[in-house]
Amino acid sequence: MKERLLEAVGWSRAGYTEVRIRRVWSTGVLVRDRSVESATSSDEIAGIARCCSPGTGWGLLGFNGADRLDAHAREAHELSLAAASRRPVALAPISVRDLETVDPIPGDPREISLRDKRHHAETLAAQAVVSDRRIRSTRILCRDSVVETWLATSEGTWLHDLRAEVGVSVLVVAEEGGSVERAVGSLSVAGGWPDPAGAEELVGSVVARAVERLHATPVRPGRYPLVLDRGAAGALVHRAVIHLARPSLPGADPDVLPLGTRIGPECLTVGDDPTALGLPASLVCDDEGTGARRTTVIQNGIVVGHLHSRETAAATGQAATGHARAGSLRGAPYPRASNTFLAAGQGTLEDLLAGVSLGVYLSDALSCESTGEQIGLRAGSARMIRNGRLAEPVKGVQLSGGLLSLLGKIDAVAGDFSWDTAGSRCRDGAAGAVTVATGAPHLRLVDVAIGEGIS
Repeated sequence: MKERLLEAVGWSRAGYTEVRIRRVWSTGVLVRDRSVESATSSDEIAGIARCCSPGTGWGLLGFNGADRLDAHAREAHELSLAAASRRPVALAPISVRDLETVDPIPGDPREISLRDKRHHAETLAAQAVVSDRRIRSTRILCRDSVVETWLATSEGTWLHDLRAEVGVSVLVVAEEGGSVERAVGSLSVAGGWPDPAGAEELVGSVVARAVERLHATPVRPGRYPLVLDRGAAGALVHRAVIHLARPSLPGADPDVLPLGTRIGPECLTVGDDPTALGLPASLVCDDEGTGARRTTVIQNGIVVGHLHSRETAAATGQAATGHARAGSLRGAPYPRASNTFLAAGQGTLEDLLAGVSLGVYLSDALSCESTGEQIGLRAGSARMIRNGRLAEPVKGVQLSGGLLSLLGKIDAVAGDFSWDTAGSRCRDGAAGAVTVATGAPHLRLVDVAIGEGIS
């Protein structure tokens, strides 16, 4: 494969040429209640050729398979010449790399039989069904993928990468006395087949949350201090900060936070770290061959950086940060998040709670969405805080507000940072979906308007 790719980019007459091929092996087993609803397996290989020359725009050609690579590179060059009337492309310089990161995968999912994967999913489903008499239905999805990537550029960069991801998603519906509640959860790990205990613990947690919601009362609308758990805090900064800290993508997030803008208090430091060890979204190089690096976006409340591809870095006079990621087999790379983090502050969850006489603790974020500079967060699980202690469960907790207003209400960040193990995908318009992770400590906001929403 290496010889063929290097030959294809070597023969190109464009100023810059890259050819990327990606092969994805994946399986999935879906069990509803006690019955296997579907078992799927796929093996796909496809790629993209990209070219640009001085004074031209991009020429992009997506293709299936791994044949006719030299012809694909020539066609991409012809397309770039046809784009000459568009804004010319400039690329920030990067170090030329020759990387082979294809170590054997312990517990390689391709070596686990579909029968064993089915048995694993059925065992988890049985655990959920019999764990509590109030459980009415369950949905367990066990999935895995192995992704092999080859990238060659006319500058001499070569990348051959192999990575695996295994995940479990759980949905549980509980019913009692005419009240019906649901809870969801997921687990995703980099590498081979996970420790079953992790999946079993996830199922137990989701069941417990669904049952707890049966006895939760709607939160009384009002303004409260709000404490977010690590997962909710990570989701908030990912959507509220990182999505507005990179150049726009097709059909999504047209605004970028200007450098030097204060958007939060001194205790707010946010960034993205694709080099974090052991996470499904971690990278050595991005999909342009740029070495991945930890990038701080917000430092003590002030915007100090953006996530960049080579093109957006050159357009702004900054360095490429290694965040160009493709959202599909044949997709072009755009600046995307990988492992978003909220840096640790000081103290513990108990310290944050101690300063609250009446408030809300949000421990499960179902969704976090943004429309322009409006941010909305909806809780799956929540509890009241009374006199510095967690109290009764409540439901219907959701908050929304302007970006600057909401982040400006942050008044304390705990020191108990950890990475979230939930399986997360970030989708951005036509740019497709990529695997992401978030990491954060507990976070406290003051004077937040909370009202009853969809429970």
